[in-house]
Amino acid sequence: MVARLLRLRLALLGAAFRGRPTEVARRILLGLLGVLAAVGLAWLPGAVVPGSTAAAAAHDRAAIDTILGSAVLAIAVIVPFFANRRRLEPRQFGLLPETSGSVATAMLVTSPLSWAALWLLCWLVALGVLRPAAAAEPGWAFPAAAAIAFVFAVCGSAVSSALSKLIVPRRAGGTLRALGLLALVAALPVVIFAVAQTMRTPGSTVTADAADVLGRTPFGAPFAGASLAAAGDLSAAMARLGIGLLGLLVLLALWYAIVGASLRTIERPDEVAVTRDGLGWFDRVSARPAAVIGARSLGYWARDPRYRVALIAIPIAPIAMVVALMIAGIAPEVIALVPVPVILLLLGWSVHNDVAHDSTAIWLHVASGTRGRDDRFGRLMPVLLLGLPVVLVGSSVSVTIAGDWRLLPAVLGLNTALLLVACAASSVFSAVMPYPATRPGDSAFAQPSISGAGAGLAQTLSMLVALVLAVPPLWVSIAAIVDLDFGENVFALFFGVLYGLLVLVGGVLLGGWAFERRAPELVAATQMFD
Repeated sequence: MVARLLRLRLALLGAAFRGRPTEVARRILLGLLGVLAAVGLAWLPGAVVPGSTAAAAAHDRAAIDTILGSAVLAIAVIVPFFANRRRLEPRQFGLLPETSGSVATAMLVTSPLSWAALWLLCWLVALGVLRPAAAAEPGWAFPAAAAIAFVFAVCGSAVSSALSKLIVPRRAGGTLRALGLLALVAALPVVIFAVAQTMRTPGSTVTADAADVLGRTPFGAPFAGASLAAAGDLSAAMARLGIGLLGLLVLLALWYAIVGASLRTIERPDEVAVTRDGLGWFDRVSARPAAVIGARSLGYWARDPRYRVALIAIPIAPIAMVVALMIAGIAPEVIALVPVPVILLLLGWSVHNDVAHDSTAIWLHVASGTRGRDDRFGRLMPVLLLGLPVVLVGSSVSVTIAGDWRLLPAVLGLNTALLLVACAASSVFSAVMPYPATRPGDSAFAQPSISGAGAGLAQTLSMLVALVLAVPPLWVSIAAIVDLDFGENVFALFFGVLYGLLVLVGGVLLGGWAFERRAPELVAATQMFD
């Protein structure tokens, strides 16, 4: 099995040198650029760390190597979960007369025969050549650490890819890749800022603390162990290498378990007699009431000018607030944290009258006996799909402008909580207090007239409720941002996410109950508005 797979891997590597001359030249150029990038990544820490003494320079280089090594191993493990179209899959060998153990062993042993693994090997070799400490006594420390890191990356990549193929349906591959790209875009500003800060101030306390924390994880432990061994602390070095070996053993156990599960199961086939082409968002959701209502709402948001006008109007308030704060002389670092929370609060609040936008179509939900919580959650799907990327990307950009990446957990927790609590308030008020809205097909700037203060009261109360619900995460996050303690920032992240989820579930359930109790009144109200 190993020999067969070895020949297959070599054939896949050799395929890069077949084809039209221009394509072959392009692949060779990309390969050389990958090698240069690997060598440059190994050379960069030594170039930016002058150090007042040799010991200080070695300490600073070790901290940077630990941080960069952790990032490289994390990328090697995480990226294959989202991008695995060209990787071998355990199920491809399911028809062979081989046991799951032999398949898993063969795939793992031959995994280093890939271009990504060869680039990683180039980087590790360049580290050994460019670091004088790598040749210091004991001479076994760096080779052992490099071997652990290399096998950890290869095994983690295989586990991540196989797990993705096992749990994610094939037709959801495009969505998964889009999520991976979104996560990359969101993380890129913070990563670039953190790396720049580390390179600019290699001897700072933040760099040392980050290296110490990462050095106690399986991702950074091999590099921290090699540095400690070169410094003469063999007991601490053995402990770090032990952490790396323990993480590697966990990955090996996961790998054999995932391969066994992949060979014993098949992908669930699509439902027969159900079309999967030409229905837009309905092609991409399951046949569940909440998902179908969400797909219909996404169609509204994509085609209905009433929703587009609302989305265009949302950034106006944050822009006005930023201008006012700049005139007042507030520091730019503080102003950078203001726009995204306001945008998310307004985005979640924008669906507080979503039932009225349905016009007479609301009778479809009432006549079909749709449960209230399905209606409530389905209508929130466009806001969540649009708001969560704004949370990730906006938080990353805000923290980058603010100039301290340690704020990221608290900012993420705050922004997530504001989006979710605003959605919860809107879920209740759209069923309890609908007011006249522009009818489908009319101008998005037309507003029907009605006697009384229904619109103003509903808008005011829904916003007030959202603001009151946002007080706890706002208080916790501001306290963490002011203190600049990383532990408090992490607590603010978990508190904001959990609090927002609890409030959202409560709002959906309460709004669903109100929708079921007031269903006839909602139908009558929307028809009266028309």
